[in-house]
Amino acid sequence: MKRMVIGMMIVIVLMGLSSGCVQNQMESGEANKIEKINFAENQLYAVAYLGYENLEDFSFYADKYLLSDNVPIHYFSPGEYYLVIPRYANTDLLLYKNDMDTMSTSLVYEEKEMRPFIIQCNISDIYSDVTICLIYQGEKVEFSPYISLKDGSVQVGERGINITK
Repeated sequence: MKRMVIGMMIVIVLMGLSSGCVQNQMESGEANKIEKINFAENQLYAVAYLGYENLEDFSFYADKYLLSDNVPIHYFSPGEYYLVIPRYANTDLLLYKNDMDTMSTSLVYEEKEMRPFIIQCNISDIYSDVTICLIYQGEKVEFSPYISLKDGSVQVGERGINITK
């Protein structure tokens, strides 16, 4: 009986270790693809505009920068789609909903060691209904992606890089 229990414990430990190896391989593979992004020294994330109300060209970005096209989509309002890719795997994510009527914000999502994700937001051209907060090594960076009414450019915040093609 003791041998059977010990044998089962060994199998469980080995299964856990092998799944960790697969996860580490996936993370390192994705990290290698993310390294293709031409980040400046102080940039912590990349953003690509994917379209309004419909995802456009996502497969281009998935093929170029991600291991898979299976990424979470966070819906805030019918509007613009953005792909957000963290530069570093150990970056934490907070998503806040901005209420135009009350001018308040509320935390709606939190993730430790975030992965790339898609967000749909900005039903209004004049008010961003989401704030994305990234925390890396104690440094907190907030931004709200939007399309500039002035020149139509994608605005991704001071610490991000626009990778829209």
